Amino acid sequence: MAELLESERLRGKKALFVLGVGLGYQVTAIRQRKDPRARVYAIERYEEVFHRAAETQNWNLEASQDVEFWIGKDIESVLRHLDEITADMDESDWDIITNRPSIRLDPEYYKRLIRERRPNGRTREAKA
Repeated sequence: MAELLESERLRGKKALFVLGVGLGYQVTAIRQRKDPRARVYAIERYEEVFHRAAETQNWNLEASQDVEFWIGKDIESVLRHLDEITADMDESDWDIITNRPSIRLDPEYYKRLIRERRPNGRTREAKA
């Protein structure tokens, strides 16, 4: 049942943003189940976590055309990049998927990404 719900969630998306790579199992599963033209953006704050996932999943990073990894990026860079990618998309064209263990590891970083994610056309309030 959960797999069916996940497939429905992925259907028709042009971009999928995965917050937290963990050991990479979720990213691998999403890549297998997504629409063929969709692109996955895997966001991981910690380089050592990403390297462990790449080893665990045996990813060929040079040949990965459907996934882009944002590793060790500051929050402002990630938000800007997310905005650039989704600027010409409807809100229904993309989604954010969370890796709960990663969010527990660094809740301020990942929850800010979730909180400040904004639909196309809206502006984020500036922080003082």
